[in-house]
Amino acid sequence: MFSQPPKNRVKSVTRTIRIDDDINYQLEKLAHEQRVSVNYFANQALRKFVEWDIYAERLGFVTLPPDIFEKLMAYITDAQARDLGGWVGKNLAKDLIAYLFKRVDLETSVRGLELLGPRYGKAFRFEYSNDGHLTTVILNHGFGRNASLFYGEAVKALLKDLVNTQVDTVISEHQVFAQIMGPNDFRVTTPVTPPSRVSPLQR
Repeated sequence: MFSQPPKNRVKSVTRTIRIDDDINYQLEKLAHEQRVSVNYFANQALRKFVEWDIYAERLGFVTLPPDIFEKLMAYITDAQARDLGGWVGKNLAKDLIAYLFKRVDLETSVRGLELLGPRYGKAFRFEYSNDGHLTTVILNHGFGRNASLFYGEAVKALLKDLVNTQVDTVISEHQVFAQIMGPNDFRVTTPVTPPSRVSPLQR
């Protein structure tokens, strides 16, 4: 739906808007502290609104504090973590991706993981690579083994119907490593700076 062109091809326009004085004060203070322009913060906020917030609100997403998510993962069994992850990948994740991009395939699924991870959802840190034939996705989090089981099953359930091969996953205490064989020619750009530790979005 909104696959972005490379940054060097994004054009800008000049638009005059009015903002509340207290917001302007906070923006100028933050810009000074972080040594960036007010325009930078405005663009980041507007991009997040049009790419994420409006859709998350329509789908009824709420932010779950990380400590609560970690506790919930600790209270369930391995089998329950896998079952919940499979349901999320097969239903919730696919619904979100279809709503955002108007199609569900390998490319939009990887882009959806980026949105849920480092870009906006902050559910996990996200690394991605491909060589045209092998897609590798790595999810890093801080919530323990059951969360890895949850994320691993979610990734498999999301991707297994989109490629004509098996999705291989390896999990550790705080990481999910997934590889998908199959031709692809897309690229996903992820932020360099790891996100803060915030829990995934749940209904």
